[in-house]
Amino acid sequence: MSEEKPKHPLLVEKYSGSLEELALDIKNMRYDKVAEFLGYLAAQFKEEADKDSTNQKIKLGSKLYSASEYIFRSQEEIDSAWNICKRYMNKK
Repeated sequence: MSEEKPKHPLLVEKYSGSLEELALDIKNMRYDKVAEFLGYLAAQFKEEADKDSTNQKIKLGSKLYSASEYIFRSQEEIDSAWNICKRYMNKK
């Protein structure tokens, strides 16, 4: 009998480091890729918010919508940072 995967795991299954190391590894990526990642993350939270709102989990859905908006805003800020520094990236 195989062990069932938890719906909400405590670790990133395909990543062997800690969550702190994952944050550092993401931070060290090129800013355009960090912005892309944040866009995917924000979209996933919005998708969950849509499901929860549809299932009458209004408070949870509202919090997840807010979180997705903050993450989308973070994506915009990181993208702005990328636009500042990208011209210097090819010079190295």
